[in-house]
Amino acid sequence: MAELPNNMQIVDFNSPERTKQLEIIDKLHDLGVGKEISLPVLVVVGDQSSGKSSLLEGLTTLPFPIASQLCTRFATQVSFPTDAADDYKAKLSRFAREVTVLSSEKFSEILAEAAVLMGLPSTTEESEIASKRFSRDVLKIEIVGPQQNHLSVVDVPGLYHNPIKAQTSEDLGIIRSLIGEYVNDPRTIIMAVLDARNNLANQEVFKIAKSSDALVARTIGVMTKLDALQPGDEKPIIAIARNEVETLKHGWHCVRNRSTQDINDGVSAEERDRKEKEFFSKAPWNSIEPQRTGIAHLKTNLGRLLSKHIAREFPDIRKEIDAHYVLSCKQLEKLGPPRQSTQEQRQHLTKIATLYQRAIEEVSNGRYRKAGNHPSKLRMHLQNASDCFAQNMQTSGKTMEFKSTDDKFEELKVESDELTESCSGDANLSTEEDFVEDGAEVKPSNMYEEIHLLWRSARGIELFGHVNPSVVETLFNFQTSKWPLLANKHMEKIITIIQKCHNNILKETCSDESIRTRLCGKIDPDAESAFEAARAELAHLLVDERDGPLLTNDPCFAENLAKARADRFANGLKKLGLKDKQPNNYINYDIIKNGIRSSNEQTAIYDIHDTLKAYYDVALPRFVDNVSNQVVQRSLMGRKGPVSILTPEWVAGLDADDLVEIAGENPATSALREELNAAIGRLQKARKLCSGKTDIS
Repeated sequence: MAELPNNMQIVDFNSPERTKQLEIIDKLHDLGVGKEISLPVLVVVGDQSSGKSSLLEGLTTLPFPIASQLCTRFATQVSFPTDAADDYKAKLSRFAREVTVLSSEKFSEILAEAAVLMGLPSTTEESEIASKRFSRDVLKIEIVGPQQNHLSVVDVPGLYHNPIKAQTSEDLGIIRSLIGEYVNDPRTIIMAVLDARNNLANQEVFKIAKSSDALVARTIGVMTKLDALQPGDEKPIIAIARNEVETLKHGWHCVRNRSTQDINDGVSAEERDRKEKEFFSKAPWNSIEPQRTGIAHLKTNLGRLLSKHIAREFPDIRKEIDAHYVLSCKQLEKLGPPRQSTQEQRQHLTKIATLYQRAIEEVSNGRYRKAGNHPSKLRMHLQNASDCFAQNMQTSGKTMEFKSTDDKFEELKVESDELTESCSGDANLSTEEDFVEDGAEVKPSNMYEEIHLLWRSARGIELFGHVNPSVVETLFNFQTSKWPLLANKHMEKIITIIQKCHNNILKETCSDESIRTRLCGKIDPDAESAFEAARAELAHLLVDERDGPLLTNDPCFAENLAKARADRFANGLKKLGLKDKQPNNYINYDIIKNGIRSSNEQTAIYDIHDTLKAYYDVALPRFVDNVSNQVVQRSLMGRKGPVSILTPEWVAGLDADDLVEIAGENPATSALREELNAAIGRLQKARKLCSGKTDIS
């Protein structure tokens, strides 16, 4: 850190407000906010030996070692590479030299030390054999003194056109890349330096500047070494200086730097300025507009340019600082609290489990925070699926359509051998593979014939016309053959609903994808076991309903059966022409007895049919309800269900190895957390600065 005279200040801002803005920009550079957002900076670019170092010396009075190559092998600005190894960055950051009087020899010594620290060859080492000749690392130079209001200046290595062993094509690529990083930033002011002795058309620096600043709104041209021109070569240079050749929005400036002879003679900064003023007062240079000549006028014009540039960019810089601060805080929040120790890991997982269970409880009870058909609306999807299942069971659950009480069974004339053949095995009953898909319309079948064949094939010791109890059980099993297919499809649909809800809620309560993945790997086997238990429960229900005895205490069964028998009796009376509430209607009991009489077979078939239908009408809603209550609600949504696995109690039972496996913070996350904390710290201080607070500690 060097304390130097006041005359080295680069710009004089024309208002206290803009002076304050420049001070803030300088402090933002010091804070390192340039890692998050681009900050205004003045970069000096040009060819090697174009006079850049001499120009910087004239602007800052820093005694740049003009005869040395050291300062052209790395940039000087407030910054450190973000992709370097931690130990390397730490080594660079520890490099500091503080002087009160900075001589040319001392400055050269400091630059040489910095170069060696960056891995560059020392002054005694041959650069041809060095593995590294140019560096992307940046040296920071702080200048302290009264009223030192100057924008940060970046001096980048100069371009060259003929690679040699000491400066290869690969080295030139590094330089071009480094220059591009600065000039491509829309907040960078480009000071393009031209050696007046070289043809402007051959100056690559202007091609680079124009490619990055097409409107040349950020570029200012500076010509050096005019005193080294041969007599007669002045005219083209004067045309350039007048902005007649390469038109720049902010024009050109001409300066006279210290020559090698001046350096050897020990010419002071004051003497340099006097010689420069004298040089531009003589022909032909006095034909150039005076405000475009000399280091003093260059400082003034830079001040105007930078003043406008800072004023224009400052509001957006404040907004970007606020935006990056909010973004960094959100990114850090997504990482969750630190998870290095077992206690931190357990606390983090407990928090996730608590939030998860709270969300599951809400959606299970129909309290939603999402609109529309969002997968997390668990109870809504379960209810809708149950409604669809009930409807499918009602319309497509039976194998054959039941007959109405109006339909009459006509007895079949069947030979004994034919009857024996047709009634063998399953009595011509369809198999499960013959059934139509879920939701398809059941084609009517002659159920009376099916009942008749089975009734005959199942006759035992009962009297003719009576029914073997096993007939109704067999027919019920046949009539419900589609229930397993429909119920299992419903089960898989319910499982999918629960899985989607689980995934969505877990994603909301655990934003860290790596933790979420490892957490799922731990609880998924238990969840699959819960699903298998629910499938087994459904299988038990199907066995109980279809394969066991037909049992019910539901009074609807007796009511339905009695109604069917009454309807058949009434239909028989109607067929005799009897009408309800008909006056003077005399009844002939013989006619009635003969008219409604049925054969033993007909009576048996009707009784089997009506009993089967009455029981089916009771069993169907019972089964649907049992699936909803015992399978869905108890097995899947209950305490042992898949959504009840991830709980604080479950986390409490994890051992140290499990905690590390699930919630342990990997090195990349730790590094990101450290980086975000550092960025938030920088941005917090930056926000205070931009709001006018001086204490940013």
